[in-house]
Amino acid sequence: MALLRQRLLILFTLILSAGQLLAAEGNKATRAYNAAIVTFQDGDYPRAGLEFAQFIQRFPNSTNVPNAVLLEAQAVYEQEQYTNAITLLTENMAGAGILADKYADWIGESQFAENDFLAAADTFGSLVQSFPDSSLRLRGTVEQASAFASAGQWTNVIPLLAQTNGVFQRAAQLDPNNDLISRGRELEAQAMSIELQYPDESAVLNSINPQILTPDLYIGLQRLKYQLTMETSNFPEASTAATNLYQIAKIAGNIDLMAESIAMRADALEKMGDVGDAITIYSQNLTTNSPPGRQRQAILNIADLAIGQRQYSLPETNLAIFLMQFTNTAILTNFLGRFANPPAIDMGLLSLAELQLKDHAAQPGETNLLSAAHTELDGFISTFPNNPLLGEAYLNRGWCFWLEQKLLESLPDFQAAANLLPPSEDLAVAIFKTGDAEFASTNYPAAITNYYTVLNEFTNYPAVRQELEEPALYQILRASLEVTNLTDASYALAQIEAHHPLGELAPGSELLYGENLADSGHPAVARAKFQKFAQEFPNSPLRPEADFAIARCYELENNWTNAIAAYQNWLGNYPTNRSRPQALYALALVNFQAGNESNAFVLFTNFVGQYTNNSLAPDAQWWIADHFFRLGDTNYLEAEENYEFVYQNFPTSRLAYPAQYMAGCAAAAREDFSEAIGHYSQVETILETNTDSPELLARTLLANGKALMDMPSSDTNNPLANFKPARDVFTQLNQRNPTNEFGALGWFYMGNCDLQLTNFDAATNDYAQVLSADVIASVSTRSMAQVGLGQALEKMAALATCTNQTALLQLAEDNYLDVFYEYNLRDGETADPYWTKQAGLKALPLMETLGAGNPIKTGKFIDRMEYWLPALKDSFEKMRASTLSPKS
Repeated sequence: MALLRQRLLILFTLILSAGQLLAAEGNKATRAYNAAIVTFQDGDYPRAGLEFAQFIQRFPNSTNVPNAVLLEAQAVYEQEQYTNAITLLTENMAGAGILADKYADWIGESQFAENDFLAAADTFGSLVQSFPDSSLRLRGTVEQASAFASAGQWTNVIPLLAQTNGVFQRAAQLDPNNDLISRGRELEAQAMSIELQYPDESAVLNSINPQILTPDLYIGLQRLKYQLTMETSNFPEASTAATNLYQIAKIAGNIDLMAESIAMRADALEKMGDVGDAITIYSQNLTTNSPPGRQRQAILNIADLAIGQRQYSLPETNLAIFLMQFTNTAILTNFLGRFANPPAIDMGLLSLAELQLKDHAAQPGETNLLSAAHTELDGFISTFPNNPLLGEAYLNRGWCFWLEQKLLESLPDFQAAANLLPPSEDLAVAIFKTGDAEFASTNYPAAITNYYTVLNEFTNYPAVRQELEEPALYQILRASLEVTNLTDASYALAQIEAHHPLGELAPGSELLYGENLADSGHPAVARAKFQKFAQEFPNSPLRPEADFAIARCYELENNWTNAIAAYQNWLGNYPTNRSRPQALYALALVNFQAGNESNAFVLFTNFVGQYTNNSLAPDAQWWIADHFFRLGDTNYLEAEENYEFVYQNFPTSRLAYPAQYMAGCAAAAREDFSEAIGHYSQVETILETNTDSPELLARTLLANGKALMDMPSSDTNNPLANFKPARDVFTQLNQRNPTNEFGALGWFYMGNCDLQLTNFDAATNDYAQVLSADVIASVSTRSMAQVGLGQALEKMAALATCTNQTALLQLAEDNYLDVFYEYNLRDGETADPYWTKQAGLKALPLMETLGAGNPIKTGKFIDRMEYWLPALKDSFEKMRASTLSPKS
């Protein structure tokens, strides 16, 4: 993008001033300065830079020092030491005098060469503003535009060059044939093309006089004209522009440009429907001098055109001409089979694979074509590891993996293509697909980086901008939302709305962004965006989705009234929409949340009857079962039956096993413990080998053990017969969960079983395990265990002798009071009120049995008991009076 620089003109000016000083000064300083200039002219830049530096050091007061600094900086620049050149000029700017504008110019030049385009743009802009009388202002303006263009900030180029009273436009009126004006016009037109301002672009291009252009500027002009006329479907003018390019390329002997212009003209002819001439022009790129990529492109294009026109009678002069004699991918297959070493066999193999890929795209059901293409590409990559077409081969094989749904396997090939391909449209595709493969592997930051590369580094490729800009922005939006990067997501959406408002992805992008806002806790903002979408795209196929999202936002805001109305309106407006089941389910759910449980029951019941095979049917049936469970009392049987309906009719649903567990809970609630145990046992059998639901298995084991404890024994001689199998179940629960809450509950209920079975030593050990530091147990579970431990100690005390009895009772009291006074709490915990009260009630008779003890301790105990059990205050006051009053 850089302009043709004017270094020689600047150097000539400086040398001229030095010559005038020779006669006047005639001293050592002048001779040293002159010698440095001669060295510079000879192109010995390292030595010239040293000589200028020595001159400045030896003769700091010479009037030539500002010139020497500028020339030293240019010598440093020629050695590609751009940072040093910038530093040298910046540090000496104060002494630059009348050369200050040239210093600024070369600072900008060096920044540009460092690819620090935005800094260069600032410097050139400062030159224009700070030196109103400088002859470099026009150059500075054009250079600033060039820097903006190189940075991809095309929106800054147009106002800079098109401003009526600006430097550029005023200069264009005075000297329209100036090279800088022509170059500026080219930049202006290019910016307008990128911003899709085609009429303005055409006017700018037509204002350029091609007769006065340098070859490079003329080439740029013809490329822009070709691009404009192709994008506006003016194919005859595009063909003319391509022909003009070919002529200047031929005069210059530029093989690459000749091949490019041939392909351009053939493409224009093809678009005009002139297939015969297009084939003839493409054939010009089949010479040995044409770049390999252009040869392969010609092969593919000629093959496609010939297949479409059934032209198979062209003379057999080389690979591309011969392949006209066959149909479809058989073109290359037959050719490669007939000749052992045909010319351009590498291009033949690669072209065959590409044709097979194209055929597969046209008829996706033909998987053999895809497999054949993959095989050809495997062969190419292994046979030609150093071939210049290797990047294309990797790109096409990446596509094979992608189309085979092997998304992760495609990543290495797309990456290899991105590393090997030269700057081109194919390179942009390789980087884009690398991003897609990274996205598929959930490496979203890497995907975002690749999509941005496509946007920022291919601004000069119209086809890339036209085909990939909107998808890249959409993918940035998706990837950014996956990692909650709202900054990049907002940017991507803004770019889509600004530059592709009518694109296919614009509506979906707005909905996707809005849905993310809703899911991330901003339903009001999201709803406003959906409502705006409905206004902007009233007839969009996505309008039902937007209206549905509006209702969902009301739901997320807990605005049940508006949510109900919105879902009802949606159902009325879209009676045949595929999302109707989801809307009916949502309407039932918000009715429940609004407190309209009877309405919800009717809606969910109707839903199950109407959409039995819908994915939401198990959830609806579950809600119905929960409804009966919530009603309790005589409704537990219906709850059980509805839970059974879930796991019997939706056995693959995520709710199947939880429903069977809940069926057991409903049976237990109506005290049919045998039925409950039957449900629990089936769940245990299924989940014993299923590691996906460890929590459900733990809950089932816990419920099963408790049901065994509650179920009356069938052995009339042993009413505690069920406690031993219950303990076995709790042991299994503990063994499966040795350190977590469920394991602690297993120990607790094992203690309860041992307590009932009069195994008091075992019971105290069980309860003590819950309090172990190795077990993660909640404060409630630890409190239960300490109360249980106190009870076991009391049982042991009843069997002990007098001395041991008192010690055991005291230990029991200590455990109760540990819970009662909340000494058992850990950091951040809050006491469980129920077990605090229970501990106090258990301690109360022991305090009476063991004696009042410390009056302060007894008074404190009574105060807390009155706090926890205010209804028993009178009794506690009597206790206070009897224990704390003096004895007669």
